[in-house]
Amino acid sequence: MFHIISNPVSGKKGNLRNPELVSRVFERHGIEHTLYQTTYKGEGKELAERITREGGRDIVVVGGDGTLHEVLNGLSDPSECRLGLIPSGTGNDFACAAGLPMNAEQAAELIVTSEAKDTDYIEVDGKRCMNVCGLGMDVDVLERCSRGKSRGKLKYLKSLLSSLFAFKGYKLRVETDEDTIEKDALIAAVCNGKVFGGGIKICPVAELDDHKFDVMIVDCLGGKLKLIKAFMVLMKGKIMNFPYLTHYRTDCVRFTTGDTDTVQLDGELYKGLNFVARIKQGLKFFR
Repeated sequence: MFHIISNPVSGKKGNLRNPELVSRVFERHGIEHTLYQTTYKGEGKELAERITREGGRDIVVVGGDGTLHEVLNGLSDPSECRLGLIPSGTGNDFACAAGLPMNAEQAAELIVTSEAKDTDYIEVDGKRCMNVCGLGMDVDVLERCSRGKSRGKLKYLKSLLSSLFAFKGYKLRVETDEDTIEKDALIAAVCNGKVFGGGIKICPVAELDDHKFDVMIVDCLGGKLKLIKAFMVLMKGKIMNFPYLTHYRTDCVRFTTGDTDTVQLDGELYKGLNFVARIKQGLKFFR
């Protein structure tokens, strides 16, 4: 039995038919399934909690990174679950990292015809993260988004442009088993996936099943022109050659800063978390 959790307000209007398309694929293959539609923020987590508590193990998310984040955090034991995703959000960053088809029917066919693969995820102070978490300018952008009135990628673009000219960076302490450094950071990201923010290539070398995550610290650069240059390097996917980057591949990292208590996990904002990130294994994901 597959449990399909759909967020009807995720992404573009064209995605509204995705649950129906997915259901048709499952019916064509004779696979029993139940469809749930969320009606408020956080219901994806509640549904996943109830489904897995009652013995359900196979869950498909029809939505974006936020809905996937909710469902991941609702699983009673990720190591006992198989998770699938039909990309239906605005950015679909994790779907991009996982190499999923963006077409709903093709993504559903992948789920019903393939084996779920071992896939890592991140845990921060009891919260789970599928793709990228951290702090810095991305948090500033998301906070601006939360105050804006636009929708979708336009809203994010407006917030990003505002942040480029206003964000000052954070004083950051980074601790791993191998090293401790202090930086004035523009971005401090812990990456299981490769992209965030609707396609920004924060870590092109990240892998979903290497039992490590990539820590990416981009120095805060003086002057707006240097800041814009750093952003252009990010957009072109050339961040690994950027001279102001500190890169670790590890399984545990601690971020400490006195400048903010807000962090982001999969694009969702959290306040007051003790930012100690650890890699976790055991989840099976259709990709």
